[in-house]
Amino acid sequence: MGRIRSMTGYGTGETLAAGRKVVVEVRSVNGRFLEAQLRLPRILQPTEGALREALSGKLGRGSVTVTVNLEDQGGRSSGEEGAARWVRLTQELRAVQQATGLAGELTVADLLRWASVNKTEAEPEPDLEELKPALFHALDIAMAQHDAFRLKEGENLKADLLGRLERIEAALVQIPALAKEHLETYRVQLQARIQEMVGGLSVDPARLAQEVAHLADKLDVDEEMTRFSSHNGQFRDCLEQGGAVGKRMGFLLQEMLREANTTGSKCQNARISHLVISIKDELESLKEQIANLE
Repeated sequence: MGRIRSMTGYGTGETLAAGRKVVVEVRSVNGRFLEAQLRLPRILQPTEGALREALSGKLGRGSVTVTVNLEDQGGRSSGEEGAARWVRLTQELRAVQQATGLAGELTVADLLRWASVNKTEAEPEPDLEELKPALFHALDIAMAQHDAFRLKEGENLKADLLGRLERIEAALVQIPALAKEHLETYRVQLQARIQEMVGGLSVDPARLAQEVAHLADKLDVDEEMTRFSSHNGQFRDCLEQGGAVGKRMGFLLQEMLREANTTGSKCQNARISHLVISIKDELESLKEQIANLE
């Protein structure tokens, strides 16, 4: 038995390389085609093509955003962390102030600017070739989480879809008997109207039977019910087979709606019309739900 996937998903992955933490975040929502937006640090921009290729191998469709951040692990060169580094930078800046004879009080802005200069000098940009393996490892971790998220969402969608399909089938099973009941009611009414029109004279039973048979042919919904039942079975098969079934299920829903409309137009009966309306409501909800399926 296969599993279906929602196009909505989320996952993160982290790895370490070249004194940096590589953080990859993957978010996706529904979309007709695979559309990927990548947000990369400047140093990792040369990997964009390879990242897109990796995504296309894992995703069928949907709007996907991949965000990559490089987080400094702090004081790679000196081994300092946290407050100790800021104390050292403050001391260095004061020493520069004294050596140059500059007056005035140091501010936080001055310290931040000095830290930026100090970082640029002490911590050269990491090597891309060192970062690439970590980047794709982090992507694999994020995509595994993302896929698990999509599968769980898919199971929730499947349960909802099956529930709605069962309600449709429960309504459909009532229609054939109601259609026959409607035909018999019409036959009796037709006979009464004819008797009224001819003033009590006898009516040719063969002629009456012919009119009823003609009406029965017009009101017959057996073919619509048979086709609808077939579509329902194929819809269930899609849910059980799993995989990328969203587009096929969308086509089946179009055919179901066609049969519902034909049934409603044939049977001008209040009870049948009520059932057809409830069926169409469920079909609309199914359409909204499968828009999230891959």
